[in-house]
Amino acid sequence: MVFSGNGLGGNGELMSNRETQWSKRTQFLGSVAQIGFSLMAFPFTSRLLLGSAAVVGLTLSDASGQSAFAAPTAPLPTVQSVSEDDEVLMQADELVYNQDTQIVTAEGNVEIVYGPRILMADRVTYNQITGKVSAQGNVSLVEPSGDVVFADNVELTDEMKNGIVESISILLADKSRLAGSKAERKDGNVTTLHKGVFSPCEVCKDDPTRAPSWQVKAYKVVHNNEEHRILYEDAIFEVLGVPVMYLPFFSHPDPTVERQSGFLTPSFKVSDELGTQFQLPYYWAIQPNMDATLTPRYTRVQGMLYQGQFRHRLNEGQYSFDVATNFPKNPQEDAGTPADTNFRGSFFSEAAFKTESDWTWGWDVELTSDDTFLRRFDISSDTDLTSTAYVEKAFGEDYLRAEGFFFQGLLSTDDDDTTPFVAPLINYHHVFDDQILGGDTTLDTNVMVLRRTEGANSTRFSNTFGWERPTTTESGELYTFFASLRGDIYHTNDVTLDDGSLSDDNYVARALPSMGVEWRWPLVQATGGSRQIIEPIVQLIYSPYGGNPDEIPDEDSSAFDFDDSNLFDRNRFAGLDQWEGGPRANIGVQASTYSAGGGFASFMIGQTLRMRENSAFSQETGLRDQQSDYVGATVWRPNSNFEISHRFRVDHNSWEIHRNEVYLSGNYGPLSGSLTYGQFGDTFSSGLQDREEIHASAKYQFAEYWSVSGSTRQDLEDSLSIENKIGIDYLDECIGFGLSYEESNYEDRDIQPEQSIIFRISLKHLGGAAFSQDVTENTTY
Repeated sequence: MVFSGNGLGGNGELMSNRETQWSKRTQFLGSVAQIGFSLMAFPFTSRLLLGSAAVVGLTLSDASGQSAFAAPTAPLPTVQSVSEDDEVLMQADELVYNQDTQIVTAEGNVEIVYGPRILMADRVTYNQITGKVSAQGNVSLVEPSGDVVFADNVELTDEMKNGIVESISILLADKSRLAGSKAERKDGNVTTLHKGVFSPCEVCKDDPTRAPSWQVKAYKVVHNNEEHRILYEDAIFEVLGVPVMYLPFFSHPDPTVERQSGFLTPSFKVSDELGTQFQLPYYWAIQPNMDATLTPRYTRVQGMLYQGQFRHRLNEGQYSFDVATNFPKNPQEDAGTPADTNFRGSFFSEAAFKTESDWTWGWDVELTSDDTFLRRFDISSDTDLTSTAYVEKAFGEDYLRAEGFFFQGLLSTDDDDTTPFVAPLINYHHVFDDQILGGDTTLDTNVMVLRRTEGANSTRFSNTFGWERPTTTESGELYTFFASLRGDIYHTNDVTLDDGSLSDDNYVARALPSMGVEWRWPLVQATGGSRQIIEPIVQLIYSPYGGNPDEIPDEDSSAFDFDDSNLFDRNRFAGLDQWEGGPRANIGVQASTYSAGGGFASFMIGQTLRMRENSAFSQETGLRDQQSDYVGATVWRPNSNFEISHRFRVDHNSWEIHRNEVYLSGNYGPLSGSLTYGQFGDTFSSGLQDREEIHASAKYQFAEYWSVSGSTRQDLEDSLSIENKIGIDYLDECIGFGLSYEESNYEDRDIQPEQSIIFRISLKHLGGAAFSQDVTENTTY
């Protein structure tokens, strides 16, 4: 098999010229489709409809060359649409009709509309008896699908459905291209090209002879419009003009296909943890509303990893399943770790449904066989999994949700026996129709049942009546008056008390009243096109001290960190188990400025003041003392290319920084990057110790399609490099590939530090994440 030239690259100039001419010619289509008249006086006129002769200077002659018709000067009737059983619409500079042979010859800017197809050429002959159409010179044929066929010579029959085309080039609806030395059309659906070439890449404007990013050359190319597939025989796959693969048979969907069964883009990776890895996904379009993706991955060290995803969409909702399994090759090599087993796997599932009565229900399941399976195979980096099932409904402003939770901790310090499960957890919110003292009244009800194999168990029933009334003064001051009364009933057992003993079965009841007012006064100043806002905020809250007996275990309020986001929360604890009591004042000020050019800057700082310390908070939170730590945030965004933000918590006595977060992102020309720095002291959330970390990433576009990138994450507290990446990538409109080196220094039982080399490739129309974000849009090969 021999090909001459550079495929579409070699024909690029021809395609470019033809497309330019096509663009100019499409300007005439309006006159063909909308203006016409019937020549009922002639035998052939039942099949011929001519365009405006007055506009194009049309002359209709008989075989002797004598004028047989003069164009009317009166307005012409409008033709709205033409079906395949209707007349032929023809327009040209000159038409010659031979009455003996019943052949119409059209020359000069010929345009023919025949049913859903449009033909344009320099010269066309049309045989009324046989229905054969012959076109020569700059031929363009528009298909019903939107494809445009370019050729030098065309012979078509059967209403332009069948025929032979010489020197063919096809511009598909999505701008992909097919070309060949010769082509045969059958039934208007199947086009067979000899010595054909296909590429979705655009022709280079600066050098039309240059080979495209990728193309497929074949001895025979068959485009089946009915099956929406392009098939190749004796195919050579080229990337950047270089042959990389020979395939005796090859096929893929044409650009009109959004989903079809077939193989997706493979991936290749080499690491010292799992060795050589190869993955070849297969996409299975089971039904229009159902599909599956099978993703077997070969690893030299751990054997095969079998992965699969199933998705199903129904009228009332949708659900999906993700499964992964592995049968370790040599589990004895990981003795004493979670990998010392004959089977490892995971199961993830999501679902959401809605009934006719507007109830919504579903689930979100996350399960794994052991602690390190997901991270060992790079399936997920999560160290905590949460499974839940729920049912909910909104009744106007009211809302009801019932759910259950199952937790799975994946760290070495997690204990399955002490990990709780919650079922049910019910929340109901109700807004009363009538106002009280001009304010809105609400009721919030909560029911929770929490159990664990070992440790504290609790059952809770809680009701909270809330009242709130906002008002604005003539000077622009904003007042919000609020009050609440909460009543809780708990049944608990095996709770670790303050003296270290375990409680028996207990019923605990408590009433928690609270009231307060919040004052804000936004002061606005406009100068030219800019605007500045300064807003002092004072929040006064009264609630009695206490309210946290040691018989009530803290199950939903331990994850707490004091910062600017919860400075003005009326109860800083996230859940209901803990209560923030005592009179207090939350004070702060926030300021912002907006420039005429779109720039923005803001600043906020504040703290909490108490009559006496609150022992419900640990010292590490910065909220226990009468005077809390200072918390605040700053954001500066001078334009869309740069932003820096800073969040902080500063000790009110020593001015020591307990929380320091900086985020910076920006781009300048071909260079872009981001920097994140975090420094945290001991927190109340999970007993985490002091930690300091920095993460930086950058990307440099050194050529039109080429870029280099890198990132690093460093643990500054322990002087440890956590992970590093560096890579080079190429990405144009139809191909992307990259090579990267990645280093990870995480350690957890059978997870060891690892170095990897990864090669990625994605091709337009042949599947690939660079072009398809959803598996239903992935095409196949």
